Amino acid sequence: MKSHVLILTQPTDGHATMMIEELQHRGVRVTCYNVADFPGSITTSCTLDQQGQLEGTLEYQGQVIALDTLTSIWWRRPTFYKAPPGYTAGEQNFLELETQRGFLGILESAEVQDTYTLWVSRYHAIRRADLKPLQLTAAQQLGLRIPHTLVTNDPQRVRTFYETSQGRVILKSVARGVIEGNDKSYLYTNEVGPEYIDEHTLERVRVTAHLFQEAVVKAFELRVVIIGQQIFAAEIHSQHTIHGRIDFRRDYPNLTYGAHQLPDDLAQKLFDLVRFFGLQYSSMDLIVTPAGEYVWLELNPNGQFYWLQKEVPQLHLKEAMANLLSQPEEYRL
Repeated sequence: MKSHVLILTQPTDGHATMMIEELQHRGVRVTCYNVADFPGSITTSCTLDQQGQLEGTLEYQGQVIALDTLTSIWWRRPTFYKAPPGYTAGEQNFLELETQRGFLGILESAEVQDTYTLWVSRYHAIRRADLKPLQLTAAQQLGLRIPHTLVTNDPQRVRTFYETSQGRVILKSVARGVIEGNDKSYLYTNEVGPEYIDEHTLERVRVTAHLFQEAVVKAFELRVVIIGQQIFAAEIHSQHTIHGRIDFRRDYPNLTYGAHQLPDDLAQKLFDLVRFFGLQYSSMDLIVTPAGEYVWLELNPNGQFYWLQKEVPQLHLKEAMANLLSQPEEYRL
């Protein structure tokens, strides 16, 4: 049977456009929806009988898709339905939860049918893997070196951590470092200077959780991408830049890149971490110190790779993702 891939994402997602072109070039059928289109322009139904037979369908713009025909579902970056005006806040919340749970529940049923459908990756696995304190704990348990870390809203704990780290401390967001609004802004990793350790400034720590880490000296950084059974690593050279030394995202134009061969034992630990979270895709950030030691920083269970595909095309990330989506029985983790 011909492969059929369902991509769930926003209409402006360049990753989806790239992958649709690659899959169609291979003769793979591709359908792309945004989750927010349900229930407005998507109709879905699911029937489960007493014998355990499940029949699920999606209908969009006159096209009907039987769930048991899907080879894989790629959860890229969709948005969720927002209830329209005219309802109370409680009613809007109810409608949004019903819509989300219903749509996801029907789609995830495809995974347990006789005709197995691969998720890259399951929504709830992505959400769990996005918890940075859990990431760090799991990584350390699997034998990866991580920076000394403090997650807290206690000002005194921050002061003590700063002193024991000899003032070499960085602050990064616990969740996604983006403030949404009319003018979207990004929160980058920053050094914590002595001016932030006075009593008045430290009191601000109480308002929410903060993630502090020892500042690890870098020779260069790594972006590691795991796609099913395949692993890729790219060197990111940022230490020569003015703005990108602490967080390379501040200075993309001045970064330089190169492919990197990971030690086998390190690659195995990274695969183990992805398996721990039940993922089929993940991007990770590491530091390589001047002494050649690898320090694991964080995992993004649904991270971007299109930019890396352009900077280091010899990694063939696009082709690897197309392999996984269209031939999961061969390439899945």
